[in-house]
Amino acid sequence: MSKYLSLVCLYNKAAFRKTILLGATIPLTFAAIYAVKFRLMVPGGSFMVMERTLGGAWTVLAFVLILVLSVTGAMNSVNGKKALKAAHSTTGYTIRRLYISPLASYLTMYGYYLLMIVILWGAAIVSVLGIGYFGMSAAGAADTDARLALGILRTDIGHALLPIAHPQVLLFNIVSVLALAGDTARSSYLSWHNSRPSAGILVVSLAMFVVWSFKLSDSYLLIVILVLSMYVVFLVGDVMAREKHPKGDPFLVNKYVGMVDMDSTEFDEDLLMAVNSNSGTIGQEGGETAHFEDIEHHKIDLFCLRRRYLPMGINMERADFLLGACIFVGLAGKIAFYGSFFMKLRAINNSLTGVTIDSEMMMPYFWDLQKHAYYGYLIAIILVFFLQAYLNYSYYNKETKSVFVMKRLPDRKEYARTIWTSPALESCMIVIIMAAHTVLDMILYVFFTPHVALHPDYLINLLPF
Repeated sequence: MSKYLSLVCLYNKAAFRKTILLGATIPLTFAAIYAVKFRLMVPGGSFMVMERTLGGAWTVLAFVLILVLSVTGAMNSVNGKKALKAAHSTTGYTIRRLYISPLASYLTMYGYYLLMIVILWGAAIVSVLGIGYFGMSAAGAADTDARLALGILRTDIGHALLPIAHPQVLLFNIVSVLALAGDTARSSYLSWHNSRPSAGILVVSLAMFVVWSFKLSDSYLLIVILVLSMYVVFLVGDVMAREKHPKGDPFLVNKYVGMVDMDSTEFDEDLLMAVNSNSGTIGQEGGETAHFEDIEHHKIDLFCLRRRYLPMGINMERADFLLGACIFVGLAGKIAFYGSFFMKLRAINNSLTGVTIDSEMMMPYFWDLQKHAYYGYLIAIILVFFLQAYLNYSYYNKETKSVFVMKRLPDRKEYARTIWTSPALESCMIVIIMAAHTVLDMILYVFFTPHVALHPDYLINLLPF
């Protein structure tokens, strides 16, 4: 038997009971929703049975919850959450000792979760078809097949499961399934190395519910698809980066012998190199001067200031990930501008006839195109400020319990300074990136738009005031 097939069997042995149980709840849940809504349904033709019973957001919400519970339940079973953690009697402990690289194990787990989601997806399609056929037959429909197909397409759950003639939703389904399976596999990988599971599972499931229930326009749907696609690439890239540069103490050996746990600690390698380079110049002429000049040079660096005001010993990997995710949210929000600009630009290029253009095809003013483009940056600034402040507060009050020591330092403001200064600096970083991004958008607007399609006073209206 192949070692990878053996690995799949090991996963399946731990998780198949929960998968079968939750898979069986899909037809039961859909049938319960159908029964409740059918009793409350206003009498009507058979073509309205599907829309009035399985239509709406409740069926979509039930399916998304079952998907999330299935993958997280399988993940917890594989990780051995109920086993003896002190003795590391988990499936992850066994996997780490197989002659398979952790990356190969992660990819195998990725495929296992993909197969699980596809099976649950098929169970949902069969359930909707079965309930719909039963409902049409009970309503006395003459042409059951045609009315069943029409009824399924008129429901949110049918449009989500079978997006016929809507390629954007089909592409979203593929990307969201890849993101959900990849994030669950990454959470298993992190749990094997005694790190916290990823919260991206909830974000992906929320995106699935919003897209399927509220039928977003194609422009916003493409933004969601692009964000999820980049997230899928990040999931695999993060695991590969961790394999090349392991972080912390994977087995928490130091924790059980009373030593310092290095899992959430990182050293400033630049500072270490600076100390080593100046260690041989102590006492020599100009040695101390060069050392202090180096420190003064680092003080004007925004990233060094951010690290200086973060709590000592905090998990820098988590802080950097939060900052990068918020910057990515801001960049993703700008896609609204690019979508409007390039669609209008294509229409202008198609209507150009020599050096003249229809007056109705003029390019809108720059700030009219920027509507709704800064929501991402505003959300990013708020998130990075309050979430990083909460992480700093949690580090002092929950992880290290050092809040009492911090409040008794000679400098009483050090506790509040290390909580609020770094979030403020990170917010300033995002504001600077937003300003630079706006300048790039202005350059794109001015140099890529045909001059004949610009308003005569477009330069004056480039200023936001």
